[in-house]
Order: sequence, then structure tokens, then C-alpha cells
Amino acid sequence: MKKKVKLFRGKKVQGDFDIKVEQAEFSEINLVSHANGTCNVDMQVIRNGTKVARSFKPDFVLIRQHAFSMAENEDFRNLIIGLQYAGIPSINSLDSIFNLCDKPWAFAQLIDCYKKLGPEKFPLIEQTFYPNYKDMIGHFVKEYQ
Repeated sequence: MKKKVKLFRGKKVQGDFDIKVEQAEFSEINLVSHANGTCNVDMQVIRNGTKVARSFKPDFVLIRQHAFSMAENEDFRNLIIGLQYAGIPSINSLDSIFNLCDKPWAFAQLIDCYKKLGPEKFPLIEQTFYPNYKDMIGHFVKEYQ
């Protein structure tokens, strides 16, 4: 991504406004959002072995990281909500990023397409949803008795 950041160096929007690109992982930022549309982002990153801290107000964002993982300390949905709360535009929609945090929720959207278009136009791999592991285990125990 660093090479792509260089593409914007010296460029302007509508001939008047400099483009400034800030790049960080979710774990390196925090934000405060207000209903009036302002959003303040604090960023602490390590660049070439040096800790760099910046604060800025984003005009728009491009997100290239999953906002949720079941791994410890990998739930960044609150940052997506904060960006949405302030109405910050995103190159990739914040709705889609948030929806993809929950894979069964996303698959349910695909099921809707499957029902509308049919299996010929929109084939899906068959899946089963269990709300928790106990229901899944109970189902298999009953099935194989």
C-alpha cells in the first residue's frame, strides 16, 4: 500500500485541496464521533522503528482489513460504528463491512438472492446454521443414534 500512497503525493482535489493519506491498522487507531458529522481519529503507528502519533479528521476512508475476528482483541466493529455514526463516506460501504463481521448474517443475505433468483442462476453450497455449539452437537447425536 505504501507505493499507492505515493501516487497521491502532491495531488489535489478540485484543484484546491491537498490529498493526505493516513494508513493504519484498526489496532493502531481510536476515534470519537459526533452526530453533527465530525469524527476525530487518533493514530499511533510504528514507522521505520519510530512511534508516530497523529490526530486527524477523515474526509473519507478505504478499509482493507476485516473488522471482526474471533481471535482475542480482534473486534473492531466499534470503529466501523463510529465512522458510520459520524457519516464518514467510505470507498467500500460501511454497511457491507459491518455485515461481513458475522458470516452467518452475510450468508443469510445470499440465501435471499438464492430464493429470488433460483438455484440455476444463483447456486449456493448447502449450509446449516446452529445458534450455538450445543444445538449442533445435539443434532449430530440424534442423527447418528
